[in-house]
Amino acid sequence: MLPELSAFVLNDHSWYRIDDTWDVARAALWCAANLVTAFCYFAIPWELRHWRRELPYQSVALIATMFMGFIFFCGVHHVVDVLIMPTAPWWAIWTANIPMAGFSIATWIIIRRQRRGIMWVLGMLRQAMS
Repeated sequence: MLPELSAFVLNDHSWYRIDDTWDVARAALWCAANLVTAFCYFAIPWELRHWRRELPYQSVALIATMFMGFIFFCGVHHVVDVLIMPTAPWWAIWTANIPMAGFSIATWIIIRRQRRGIMWVLGMLRQAMS
């Protein structure tokens, strides 16, 4: 029983094979979730760069720049995941990758829609600190 559980949890290298329709579906979900997440990890820093210009302190702007780099390279990681391992165990796709992609796209949409308000608040903060 333990080896079967191990094979299920760790996927026992079955990602090397795509034998049937379910394997294709699993690979497609894996790739789609990682590509959506990667897109968002590239788009979020693009939005945050606007914020960085309005931050009142140089040290805060540096932290923001480092955070943007961190997010960007998380996106690079997800692209690489698609290139090196296009499938994953079903539990990983359903419990981690799909929610991660959902939260990533929702975060980017919210940040994008709220850009003007965020910029206004940061501008007012900058004026107050001057």
